[in-house]
Amino acid sequence: MISNHSQTSLDVICNLLEFFTNKIFVKYTLIPCIPLIFLVIVSIDPFLWTGSELHHFYIELIAVILSGVIAFYYILHARNLNDRFSLFIGLGFSVSACIDLLHVIVSFGLMENMDFLKYFIPQTWFAGRIFLSSMLLIAIAKYSHFFPGENTSQVTKNESDYPYRPNAVSELDKSIQKKKIGIKVQRNLIVYLIVLGGAACGIAIGSFFIVFPASVLDDYTIHRPYEIPPLILFSLALLFFYKKKLYLKNDVIYKGILIYLIVDIFSQIIMSYSSQSFDTAHNMAHVLKDVGYFVNIIALAISGIRYTMNLRDRNKLIQTQYEKIKASEKLKDEFINIAAHELRTPIQPILALSIFLYNKNGPIKEYREHIEIIIKNSKRLQKLSEEILDAARIESHSLTLNTERFDIISVIRGIIFDYANQLYPDRVKLRLIFEGNEIDMIHKFKGHEITQFVNADKNRIVQVLSNILINSIKFTKSGEICVTITKDMKYLLIKVIDSGPGIDQEILPRLFDKFITGSPSGTGLGLYISRNIIEAHGGNIWAENNEGKSGATFGFALPLPD
Repeated sequence: MISNHSQTSLDVICNLLEFFTNKIFVKYTLIPCIPLIFLVIVSIDPFLWTGSELHHFYIELIAVILSGVIAFYYILHARNLNDRFSLFIGLGFSVSACIDLLHVIVSFGLMENMDFLKYFIPQTWFAGRIFLSSMLLIAIAKYSHFFPGENTSQVTKNESDYPYRPNAVSELDKSIQKKKIGIKVQRNLIVYLIVLGGAACGIAIGSFFIVFPASVLDDYTIHRPYEIPPLILFSLALLFFYKKKLYLKNDVIYKGILIYLIVDIFSQIIMSYSSQSFDTAHNMAHVLKDVGYFVNIIALAISGIRYTMNLRDRNKLIQTQYEKIKASEKLKDEFINIAAHELRTPIQPILALSIFLYNKNGPIKEYREHIEIIIKNSKRLQKLSEEILDAARIESHSLTLNTERFDIISVIRGIIFDYANQLYPDRVKLRLIFEGNEIDMIHKFKGHEITQFVNADKNRIVQVLSNILINSIKFTKSGEICVTITKDMKYLLIKVIDSGPGIDQEILPRLFDKFITGSPSGTGLGLYISRNIIEAHGGNIWAENNEGKSGATFGFALPLPD
């Protein structure tokens, strides 16, 4: 048995191995450390790169410009995304830019006073670095959870502080609570910046008059012990960065901050053993500071480009969705108007004739014609209500099939007989063809019954065939309507070919969508329902205008039984 202590140690080792093999850690921490370690070794020789007061002025001037650019873009990023983390860092870099500017102006104006510069330069460097390291540590540890889209987590967390509240917190309560949290965070942010900025400015201004104890040590390996506190703070900021898993954020600025922290850590290490102003370590540390700033600017630029591209894509998506909503609303309005008309049409004769019959006496056979009108309109009303219910079932994904084995040829013959009286008998001919052979609608073909069995929902297939055939009958005033049945591999193809005017080219691409109709009557749901029924059977349905002649073809394919 493994003891609890051994198990705990094993878990720690596994977690460390998992961390050190993390792709982000390898890519953004270990790999950048390789050239930085090389620079640490190179910078040990103080005479490898000796600069001058003027070189130092230009390097620090670049730092002022870069930190100003960083401050501007972080504040802009915070404004665009309402991100307090970016706002805190942006304001922090603004203060840092002011300290660097003071450092540049004084160093340039008093470059001939070497005794003064020996202590002023490292002390103002320390003021800027202690401020930046403290600011980044507070930003990462304190404000990094305030990202766009994550503010609600803070509200949810604080709701547990009020046990007397009901579980369902009202939207007004959440809004008030969120506002209070925002005000508190804003106050804390300002307090932190004032305290840190005041301390850093105090150190920088004090450098004019005071030589800090052990500011520069000539007889020790670590010539600048004041670099150790910023080094520790930068290291803690890096630790919190990984602890809070900020590397998982999609925004590239966090990858930039990660590399910037690594660069700053090595910058502090190199500066700590600078024995005199403008030696190799001094120059290398200043250059690394500029490199860190530049990395931040590149990350911010990439982030800004991605933000703009995402915003453009989202605007396009919003515009597309808006157009779809407008089209959908238009279709719904049209459907409501059509449905209202279609409902009124059968209801009016049903109601009027029912009242008429109610007030009449005598044998019922005298009113047979009136009763037939009531039955006809009742069926029409029933069909309309069934279409609306079927459309609702399709939308809710609750359309079910009751499959059975049946002869589809006999079913089609029955449907044709039912609708034959709706044709213009002298002008329209109705034909049924199976595998190239015409079937007599009354007698058997060649003395034997022709059959074709399928496994499907019989009532639903009748519904589809009826919808298609009614459409063809409605628009065909002369010529013929031909129903063909053929086998194609594993499918049975059924087509209804008419000689009507064809399908409007504007409607054709959307013919099987909801509420689409080319007729002044009808709800535009029949073909939409038909498509979903056929697709539920594992088949497909289509429509096209006939090539080289008038009319249209509606067809659908059903899987044949194995």
